[in-house]
Amino acid sequence: MIFAAPLALAALALLPALYFILRLTPPAPRRLRFPPIALLRDLSDTESTPDRLPLWMLLFRLLAAALLIIGFAGPTLRPPPVLPGSGPVLLVVDNGWAAAASWPQLTAAGQRIIAAAQAQNRDVALLATARDATNSPLTVPNVTDASTAAHRLAALQPQPWPSDRSAAAALVRDAPERTRFYLADGVGGDNFPAFLQALHPTRILKPFTLPPLLGPPTLGPDGGLRVHAISNPGGQPLLAETATGTILARQEFTSSGDAVFTLPPGLQNRIARLVLAGDPTAGGTALADSSLHTTLAGLDMRSANADTPFLGALYYLRRALPASTRITTGTLPQLIAAHPGLIFLTDTPLDAAGQEAARHYVEAGGVLVRFAGPETADRQDNFTADPLLRGDRRLGGALSWTTPETLSPFPAASPFAGLAPDPKVTVSRQILADPGSLDPATVWASLNDGTPLILGQTIGRGTLVNILTTANTDWSNLVLSGLYPQLIARLTSLSQSVPTAGSTAQPLSALLNAFGTLTIPTASAVLTPAQRDTVMISATQPPGLYGPGDGAIALNLGQHIPPLVAARLPGAQPFGDATPPERLGPGLIAIAMLLFAIDLLISLILRGAFSRRRFLLALLLCLALPPAAQAQNAALQTGLGYILTNDPATDKLSADALGYLSTSVSAHTSVALGPPVALTPGRDDLSLYPLIYWPLPPGAPPPTQAACADLSRYMDHGGLLMIDTQGGDADASGSGAGFADGAAATFARDTACLNLPPLEKLTTASVLAHSFYIIPDFPGRFTGAPVLIAAASGRDADNVTPVIVGQNDWAGAWARDAGGNGEQAPIPGGEAQRLIADRFGINLVIYALTGSYKADQNTAPALLDQLQP
Repeated sequence: MIFAAPLALAALALLPALYFILRLTPPAPRRLRFPPIALLRDLSDTESTPDRLPLWMLLFRLLAAALLIIGFAGPTLRPPPVLPGSGPVLLVVDNGWAAAASWPQLTAAGQRIIAAAQAQNRDVALLATARDATNSPLTVPNVTDASTAAHRLAALQPQPWPSDRSAAAALVRDAPERTRFYLADGVGGDNFPAFLQALHPTRILKPFTLPPLLGPPTLGPDGGLRVHAISNPGGQPLLAETATGTILARQEFTSSGDAVFTLPPGLQNRIARLVLAGDPTAGGTALADSSLHTTLAGLDMRSANADTPFLGALYYLRRALPASTRITTGTLPQLIAAHPGLIFLTDTPLDAAGQEAARHYVEAGGVLVRFAGPETADRQDNFTADPLLRGDRRLGGALSWTTPETLSPFPAASPFAGLAPDPKVTVSRQILADPGSLDPATVWASLNDGTPLILGQTIGRGTLVNILTTANTDWSNLVLSGLYPQLIARLTSLSQSVPTAGSTAQPLSALLNAFGTLTIPTASAVLTPAQRDTVMISATQPPGLYGPGDGAIALNLGQHIPPLVAARLPGAQPFGDATPPERLGPGLIAIAMLLFAIDLLISLILRGAFSRRRFLLALLLCLALPPAAQAQNAALQTGLGYILTNDPATDKLSADALGYLSTSVSAHTSVALGPPVALTPGRDDLSLYPLIYWPLPPGAPPPTQAACADLSRYMDHGGLLMIDTQGGDADASGSGAGFADGAAATFARDTACLNLPPLEKLTTASVLAHSFYIIPDFPGRFTGAPVLIAAASGRDADNVTPVIVGQNDWAGAWARDAGGNGEQAPIPGGEAQRLIADRFGINLVIYALTGSYKADQNTAPALLDQLQP
């Protein structure tokens, strides 16, 4: 323990002098009746002298004075270390992508150094080694007072790109500050020795391990999604998540190696990112785009010899499909029932029913590729990209003056743009498009004489493609060329919305920040598919998603940053888990003032100025004031309530959570909420609160009968009760209304006495999903478990549910500490999951205050039509 003002302790020498002052107290007055005779009879003729102060009261006053003196001396527990040297301190902080994994420890160590500088009245110069989002060059750090430096460090955030140590070395080489501290991220590089030599730090602090880093995900030969762990020091498992944070699969992972996810194509294509469990970072997150989607291709097996080597219609097609494509075979109805991304029909005329089924498949988003052939030429149908002529055209042969035609360059608007036509490819027979009704926009490939060879048209959400020659060598040698697999790959990509190599540059649509969360970019950047494999991550080329929607290109850190090597840091000390200094002065002064107030009250009682009857009356009044003040505040200002559980940790979490939620609602909406209030049903008035949060931790005592009656009355009169069992997982057995076994037991025990209505699952169709924000899910610290609300029969006249039941631990996601940081980590989605949980909380408050008014918006067009004259 140290003292901020040690000279104040000299006042302790005055305590002996106080002894003689405090030991005396005036005598207590006597109460006498007024009649003079009685007054004269009872008067004493002896002289009164002041009585001595009781020893216990003397010691009580001396203790209060000592506490006051020590409090003004500014005692501090866990004082900051004494810094070497004198003058300003230079604090160099790595805030590149690698620092995010140990950012809380790094900033805590930095604040400890700044606190030590403040204790020694020394200024601080703070230098961050990574450029900001605007790519502004690093500048010479300004020397400021320690308090300003502490605020700057608290506001500093890691960036999702490497640090610019070369620029930092040039700035610190001639810096005048002699005492230099370096907070390293532990990652070295080619220029790191020169940087360290220029810095010549007084002391180096570093993390315990290297940061996690995943390589870019790829598709394996079996179609599985594969990712390589460049660094995984904690051996954390790998999670495959959707864009909304739902976990689709989990793989155990070692410190290095590969993990492969092999899921059904429809499920695997929903994977939006692969992330290491634990605190997410940009290095431990690998974004997946549509180029990694596994395509299920359907091949028509109408012909028994379709797979005959070198002759069958499917022999060459199977070998031309991308290696990651999964294949299913069957007739057209069987293929449509399998929901493939695209279907290949080889010389297959369709009857009316087949054409209708194929049209529905394409309109729903499928890609249908139809090859021509003799049967198609003889029995032409109407489901084509453009009208076709019956019969076929023959080029070359003994009785023909013509020769087989070669391919012309592909049009710029064609999906094949950028591919070079093979001059050795010739077509000797084809079906002709009707020139009288031909739409030039549907021509994706043509012969040198201008005759269309491949037609394509968008129908609904899908695409219909006609290749006007056969899928084998009967009419063309196209299938023997190296161009054929490239054409098939481009057609396969149509079912994935993948940008082709010839696409234009895509703008940055979502930035992957240093903590592994997709955010709105603050600066512009572009990327082409051809650049994705060679570009290096920087402030001008940040990681994230480039392009809109399903066609976005993912740019990850893995293999786009310098190789990950541990930095050589001689004499470095680990960050550790340093606890910040704790100042005891304000608490001691408050205790001293309380003791003086008690002393004044005792003195009044001893002197007779305060009778015991008045004392008891004042005590009862003080005890009655807090509940009365609480009820008055709740009536004058809208606020949220939470039910006390007799578990201090749970009650503090509820208070912090609803405090943050109230602040967030007041900041983002027109609602002005007061601080949350702790409630005890059966004693407090619940009708003053529109929303009451009731956590049910395991082991909490069940409510009393009076509390149950109060809660049931609250729900019956329009209140919204939110019951959270904090379980965190769904019930596989189906018992307990969808809860896990432990949560179901807690819920059944604690709510058995409540008059709960029938419950049903909350869906995105409910007003709760769009009362303020439009949200896809209702997560808390956990996600995936069902959220239950009252069925339609149990709601009020406005169709508002009186109760919401779940086990996602919403308080764990909402709670923030004094610095605004989350107190508990959401699992598994991290900060992205916390954002959705915060928005659900705001929706919840708006719903509790306004009911189902947003549901009326569905009928607004009809109402406006009725109002028109």
